Amino acid sequence: MTDWASWKKTVDYVVATQGRWYGIGNGDGVPLFTLPAPLSSDTPEQWMESPDLEISFPALTPEGQPNRLAETFILDALGKFDPSGQLPVAPGEYMLLVAFPGKDGQVERRGGAITHADADDPENDGLPNIITLHALNAMDVWNTIPAVSWPAAWWAATPYEKTTDESKIPYDRPHHMARVELATRTTFTWKHGQAGFVIRRLAQESLDAAMMTQSDPDGTRWVDDPYHVVEVPEKDTTPEISLEARDGFLWETVLAQAKNAGVILGAYIWWPGDRPVRCWSQARSTMKPAEVDISPSKGESHRTVGEREFPHAMIVLTVKEVS
Repeated sequence: MTDWASWKKTVDYVVATQGRWYGIGNGDGVPLFTLPAPLSSDTPEQWMESPDLEISFPALTPEGQPNRLAETFILDALGKFDPSGQLPVAPGEYMLLVAFPGKDGQVERRGGAITHADADDPENDGLPNIITLHALNAMDVWNTIPAVSWPAAWWAATPYEKTTDESKIPYDRPHHMARVELATRTTFTWKHGQAGFVIRRLAQESLDAAMMTQSDPDGTRWVDDPYHVVEVPEKDTTPEISLEARDGFLWETVLAQAKNAGVILGAYIWWPGDRPVRCWSQARSTMKPAEVDISPSKGESHRTVGEREFPHAMIVLTVKEVS
């Protein structure tokens, strides 16, 4: 059981005294340990950028012993180097977490899944003194979730076990996914309204539809325990836009219109104990497709907007007006 209150106290103290906190979390964003101050970093300067993260840390303690970072990513992985000298990391196994001062005295968190690590051993004594972590950006959710053209069709799809790809190359473990139908008529794909609402709605319904098509081995649909949610502000004064969802990724679908409307796309990591997230009510696999629609053409939506909390870490997608 994660002691979120204790972790928040630690992170907030480091941010208040040192300006920034770095840590390692598991694949679900649960913090595991604090990292030493970085030696160098390559991170986006503006939060409507979505490049990967690259940050270097010392691998040794002040006494010259391997620190926990080295033990986790180097010593436990010796013999697993690929030909380029990189240490591969199991997908989704670890996250790089970063916290820094935000607005209104709040601490903001970013980060993403670690893809691999580089070890630097200038002394050639078999004990690296620098480790560079390469990680995805939390913003990458915008680049990995499709802008679903026909959410109702995705909602009706049933996941099944798949052990190979289409060329019959076996997966390292079975995947549970569903075949989905894509819309071919503009009636389904055309979106019109205030920019903030249109983009948020498309993002939330796309997340729900994508998670509905995935399931755990025990049959639990991912939509019933989401790790992503879209934040909804109290006011939306953005101009009207029109866009078309054709099952490309969210980022490429909305980026041009977002820029024209003066809104920026973002993402942050929420922890239990943070301020509640103002968002739409959670979709459930037991709901009918019409009940998942945030803005149905007839009748009222079953989805309500409110302040909500979650039992675990969440990646919160944001669409904000340029101030």
